[in-house]
Amino acid sequence: MATVQMRGKGTITFPAKLRSKYKLEEGEVFTIIDLGGGSFLLKPKVLEVDVLSRRIAKRLQEENIDIDNWLDTLRDERKKLVKEKYGNLKSAKK
Repeated sequence: MATVQMRGKGTITFPAKLRSKYKLEEGEVFTIIDLGGGSFLLKPKVLEVDVLSRRIAKRLQEENIDIDNWLDTLRDERKKLVKEKYGNLKSAKK
C-alpha cells in the first residue's frame, strides 16, 4: 500500500512505482468515486475516442488493411460526399 499527501490546491502525486506499473502520464484524467466514510476510489477515465480508435485499429489489423490506404480512401470518400452535397465549390467561388 502506498501513502500520498495532498498539497496545495488538492494536488496529490502518485508514487513512481504505480505510475510506471500502470503507464500513467502527466495529464491523465481520473474519475473519483466517493465510497463514503472518507474512502475514495480513483479510476482512470477512459475517453470514448480512445475506445473507438482501439476498435478501429483492431479491425484494420484483422482485415489486414493498410492504414495509409484506408486514410486515402476516407479522403476520397469525403471529397465525393462534399461534391454531392455542395457541388463544385471551386466554380461557386468565381
